[in-house]
Amino acid sequence: MSGAPRALAARAILLDLDKTLVNVEDHVDYCRAVRDAGAAIGPTLEVAVPDTHWGRCALEAMRLLVALAGDRERWQRASDVIERYELEGAEASRPMPGLRPFLRTIEGRPRAVVTLLGPRATEAVLRRHGIAADHVVARDPGRRIKPQPDQVEAALVLLRVRPEEAVMVGDSEWDEAAARAAGVPFIGLSLGRRRHGFGDGSVVVRDLEEAAAILRGGGVGRAARAGRTRPG
Repeated sequence: MSGAPRALAARAILLDLDKTLVNVEDHVDYCRAVRDAGAAIGPTLEVAVPDTHWGRCALEAMRLLVALAGDRERWQRASDVIERYELEGAEASRPMPGLRPFLRTIEGRPRAVVTLLGPRATEAVLRRHGIAADHVVARDPGRRIKPQPDQVEAALVLLRVRPEEAVMVGDSEWDEAAARAAGVPFIGLSLGRRRHGFGDGSVVVRDLEEAAAILRGGGVGRAARAGRTRPG
């Protein structure tokens, strides 16, 4: 619970999108996306990335983009192919449980969406679900994507806050790694997972309802006890 006081004091909020606010992944055919992207760009280097709860093909799609960092042309080709499938998923996406109450809780606080989704898919998801943000940092060839800190750091610049003045809410170990590397406190959504890789410095809750309790400043202990599970 070492991160809870800093989370409560946050002036600005950084939000992951997929599986945090909205379920997009389950409606994206990432297996076909990976196949088509691989055909378009050829082989890539193997890179180590954090394990997380995403499906195998979603994880491979994002690993592919991490591996292509620095190769702008091939990165863009791969991203464009993947985003075609993400756009289809955006139209079928569903809100995560507790989305509306959570958004009401953070209303009035500066916020940025920091997402691995492509920019057009991100716009489609935000529009479909009526999610407002002061700034949006989607994946872009000009910066490294999560789990590197570049997207989080870009959001801090846009929001004009220091890392310690913000908190990030996300569902994956990639979100946590990016937030930690940028010096931003992190609230991790376990989504009922019995095992996860979130670190002891993060506040771990079950879902958006419990994240809202943290950010309201009430029910902190209850939320942490309910959502906390030990890494396995």
